[in-house]
Amino acid sequence: MKASEAIGDVGGWLLSPLTGALAAVRRGRMFHPDGVVLAAEVEPRPQQIELGELAQRLAGPALVRFSSAWWKGEKEWPDDLGLALRFRSTSQPSAEPAPGDQDLLFATIRSPWTTIAAVLTTQVHDFLANDYYAVSPFRVRGLGTGLKWRLVSSRPATNAPTRVERLLEAVRSKTAQLRLQVKRSGMHYQDVARVRLIEPVELDQTRLRFDPFRDGRGVVPVGLVHTLRKGAYAGSQKIRAHVHQTDQSAR
Repeated sequence: MKASEAIGDVGGWLLSPLTGALAAVRRGRMFHPDGVVLAAEVEPRPQQIELGELAQRLAGPALVRFSSAWWKGEKEWPDDLGLALRFRSTSQPSAEPAPGDQDLLFATIRSPWTTIAAVLTTQVHDFLANDYYAVSPFRVRGLGTGLKWRLVSSRPATNAPTRVERLLEAVRSKTAQLRLQVKRSGMHYQDVARVRLIEPVELDQTRLRFDPFRDGRGVVPVGLVHTLRKGAYAGSQKIRAHVHQTDQSAR
């Protein structure tokens, strides 16, 4: 483990009591508390031959969750938006991950240092009017380390009054698509696959827990920011599970 990752690992566990406390107060995720979940299909579209094996590895059914970073409910106030993507081996929707699943977490933030500035550039009234970045680097089996990811939206034209309705309108019209791209050191972003949003699915979102360290397809998070997440996520998810169990017992 690199020194920066060791620092991040310790820092994340030091943050876990705070993230757990905030999760308890919010009775849900500290960030991205409410979202809409859709079934998706990932289709290989490698722009370069050397990306072909990776594209095939990621191909197949998926779950996509769109959310606001901070506000709960249907508020469309200034914010960063998030997109969580789970690559799956079965098309049967489930909140529970299966062996071999891979999670990638994206946001309308190009890097950790632009988190606040991104609030000013994010189009909060339309999920598909934005591109989404995985923010920090990854090691990818067969391609090396230091790779970055982004999702580029098809930006479909819709007229619905809310961002959730706009998203669902684009899904119904089969125009809701995103290009999954990877960037290697010294190169531009290149297409790997197309993510087609198929239909909304009803899942128990208190049980749907995306994990940046779920790396069943060989895409492994590296670096300081990712290792900070490990302990911080654990604190939040532990409290969320306890809150959910308490709420269920009280019914």
